Amino acid sequence: MKELQRLRSQLSSADYHHVTVLILGMLTMLVGEFSTALPIAEILRNFNSGGTTVQLVNILPLAILALMYPLGPVWLQKRTVTTLFRDSLKVFIIGTVIIGLAYTLPLMLVGRIIQAVGCGMMLPMFATLVSALLPEDSRFSDFNQLEDIITGVATITALLLTGMSFLILHAWQWANLLVILGSLIVYGMANEIEIDLEAQKYSIEWVNFGLSGGFLLLIGGMVLLTKTGLALASWWRWFFLLSALICLALYVRREWQVKNPLIDFRGLLDVRYLRAVLLQGIGAASFASLLVIGVLYLRQGLHYATWAIGVSLIPGIVVRLLVHHGTIPLLKNVSTIKRIQMATGIMMLGWGCLTIFSTYLNLLLFVILTMLIEAGHGLLIQVGKQLNQRPRSRRLINMADIFAGQFKLMATSLILTVLSVVLQNVTESWSFSGLPGQLSSLAGYRAAFLVFFIITILSWLVTMIAGRNYNLSKHIVK
Repeated sequence: MKELQRLRSQLSSADYHHVTVLILGMLTMLVGEFSTALPIAEILRNFNSGGTTVQLVNILPLAILALMYPLGPVWLQKRTVTTLFRDSLKVFIIGTVIIGLAYTLPLMLVGRIIQAVGCGMMLPMFATLVSALLPEDSRFSDFNQLEDIITGVATITALLLTGMSFLILHAWQWANLLVILGSLIVYGMANEIEIDLEAQKYSIEWVNFGLSGGFLLLIGGMVLLTKTGLALASWWRWFFLLSALICLALYVRREWQVKNPLIDFRGLLDVRYLRAVLLQGIGAASFASLLVIGVLYLRQGLHYATWAIGVSLIPGIVVRLLVHHGTIPLLKNVSTIKRIQMATGIMMLGWGCLTIFSTYLNLLLFVILTMLIEAGHGLLIQVGKQLNQRPRSRRLINMADIFAGQFKLMATSLILTVLSVVLQNVTESWSFSGLPGQLSSLAGYRAAFLVFFIITILSWLVTMIAGRNYNLSKHIVK
């Protein structure tokens, strides 16, 4: 009884009220970020553009969020928490309005970029802010353990909102209206809170930040590798790719030399931390691939209704959350290597079945396979976060969370670009037509699933090699 009274008093405190408003705001923004995944087939049809080009609607925001991760402390240093939160919501609402009114693909991409910038102003510092506001004796103080729950709830909400918009109103744009209304409500609630946190002085290497933009050039160059979609001369492809490689090479070189790097790459010499980053990146990319490529597969390949597709993706998300949080006591005596083998093995089995049987699947079988894959993903999150705890290097303590979040977004956007290019090029080779319209063959999806199946195999090999050198970190990083 005393424990319940203590918990009730904590939840009714001002700090918890502030945290609730912050969580509602981040949930709303993440719902907006996921809102274009389910209706991607309709967006393809409406704009009648190449499949990979339209997939930039889902890929670009991830890449922009990744690049903005190191800037989190900069925004907080120049604003109070409340002002930062309000400004983030303002920018996000502007982008969402543009998306809802967009009648061309470039206009929609502009809206998605603005929307991502608004979310990116708050996202990098979100877990830090919430953890700082909560009392140390709170059972919720380790907010990083709840990160995937926030993402899972936002994804489920986005799938339900866009699915119901199709079913009832026959237009996915109505979901944006609900997101805008939710953002305005949270903005009004933010006017009532006051949060005073003292931000440490933080300087940014703006030259390095500019060079890191080579990542966007890399994605653009890869998109140009599709056979149709952008009527540009072939030399543009090499220009984008070469410019991207030069910028990224200069970025990495300067990061090793400057006094205040955006990301301290020396931290990756800690093999324990490197393995954690790889695991979380592969897991995030797997989920995004199911959400983006899987939706197209079910809609254009197997011709299921959009609302049914949205519902079919929810069980996998629920399984991921249950496995991540529910198996911790069950697997406490299982070694890290065994759990990695178990997680990657489950994912390989799921993606392998998806590759082999993609021509013969129905909605129920797809749901079962996504649940299997997401069970492996849940274990990867669990192991990755445990490996990421208490890093040996002092520099990792400052950089670990930022780089892990950035790498997950970078890996996801890059892998989605590769899968989208493979999907469109193989489809065009077999059906002699672009992605808008019904596909005469599932070869493109089979090829995309095969690529990620190979990625899961490579991730298993890399993590196993890193596992053999587990104790190397304490000799390299001081």
